[in-house]
Amino acid sequence: MSDPKFKRVGVLDIGSNSVRFVIYELFGAAFSPVYNEKVLAGLGRDLRATGFLSPKGKKEALAALARFKTIADAQGLDQILVGATAAMREAKDAPEFIRTVKTETDIDINPVSGEKEAELTAMGLIAAQPNADGIAADLGGASLELIGLDQGVVGKGISYPIGPFRVAGRDLTLGGSNDLSRMRDNIDKALKDNPFLTTQNQALYLIGGAWRNLAGVHQKRHLYPMKTLQAYELMPGTAQDLARWAYGSGRQDLLDWPGVNQRRAETLPYSGLLLDVLLDYLKPSKIVISTTGLREGLVYDSMPETLKRRDPLLDGCRDLARGNLQGVNFAEPLFKFLNPLNPVMPQTFKTENENRLRKAACHLVGIGKGLHPDYRADLVFEDVLYAPLSGLNHKERAYLALILFHSYTGRQHTSNQDAIDLLLSQRERRAALIFGTAIRLAVVASGRSPELLKTLSIRPEKDALVISAKPAWTAVLTERVAHRLKKLGQLLDMQIKVIA
Repeated sequence: MSDPKFKRVGVLDIGSNSVRFVIYELFGAAFSPVYNEKVLAGLGRDLRATGFLSPKGKKEALAALARFKTIADAQGLDQILVGATAAMREAKDAPEFIRTVKTETDIDINPVSGEKEAELTAMGLIAAQPNADGIAADLGGASLELIGLDQGVVGKGISYPIGPFRVAGRDLTLGGSNDLSRMRDNIDKALKDNPFLTTQNQALYLIGGAWRNLAGVHQKRHLYPMKTLQAYELMPGTAQDLARWAYGSGRQDLLDWPGVNQRRAETLPYSGLLLDVLLDYLKPSKIVISTTGLREGLVYDSMPETLKRRDPLLDGCRDLARGNLQGVNFAEPLFKFLNPLNPVMPQTFKTENENRLRKAACHLVGIGKGLHPDYRADLVFEDVLYAPLSGLNHKERAYLALILFHSYTGRQHTSNQDAIDLLLSQRERRAALIFGTAIRLAVVASGRSPELLKTLSIRPEKDALVISAKPAWTAVLTERVAHRLKKLGQLLDMQIKVIA
């Protein structure tokens, strides 16, 4: 599959709580944010009380949009997409504000319907998790969207007016038991005829800044060894404990949490209350945090179908390795060279997924170019562990990073061993070690030359690993290659044979 073209797209997201501008770099089906700025204007803060946009919020939002449009014009982006949600479609003075924005910034705002918002949000989720299956829940300032997902296919979405600004109003701090009881009753009333309530024991994907921040707090409280929130998973009991802590005994801690903007912090207790209710209704099998949503959905929706059919993980790996001559045209020959070893290689995941992760590793073999050899393995490991790659849960991400680590070193301990120990079993760590060692053998044998690698072959024969070369190329099979083959053979408990 040929490498796709590169482009940059800007997204203006005008929400009930925040106004945000994000610039994405696109490479095939993979896209990642390279600039991200938000203003917590709180446009929808007064909706419940007045039905109008917040006067202060309008002033702050207009200033932010003028700044963002200036940046977008200066950047010369390929495309600018605009998404405006609940506050902009429901407030009585929204049409007037839209005209003001057009006059002063030349930005056209066409608020999306609740149903379309749900669909776009789900598209953003599957852009990062292509095989997502279950129910997506997107919490904004004024509304909650629920969307069904069937192995990456977006189903019907429903919008409910139960965001914090609509239910809690101006005071989001949930001060007393009467407030909690009233708000729970309002949520129950809105959800009582929800068709999703008959669908239980599925994954529940949480989208939106409030739930994302709540998950980040959970990671810090429990010393989770990775800071990555994308695809962070919680079991139902753990999620319910977090939710009840958020609007209960931990409410004041959340309001004062360091590093969380006060306007965002005020929404966290309510996000816990709503999550608690959803968990009671839906009884999900697991809870998965998504850092993608409406903005990414706008980008995904604008992509041609040919790009949507590509694997975002492999395009993301190509993008990460882009410009590195050590990796150019090397991935496919490397994957093909190692394929004959599959019968003796330990397998961690189902075959299709295992092959996908191995192929991803093959695309990343050159990213250590120029790094100091004493630190290369650790730097590459951390780069892959935290890279903006789609289509990975935390176990898969750790597995991929560990393969790349072992493609550079025989050391057993990484720079974040706590993450490896938590996420991977001994068997899974051994599988990553063996495939990484096999990559290292192929790199040494071929000198990273795809043409030379095509002249070599490796295969298991009875209890031995055999490496050979076409007659004109046998000079490459030196003692150094035999040494690397022996290391792989020891891990597989096999003898070796070099046919030169």
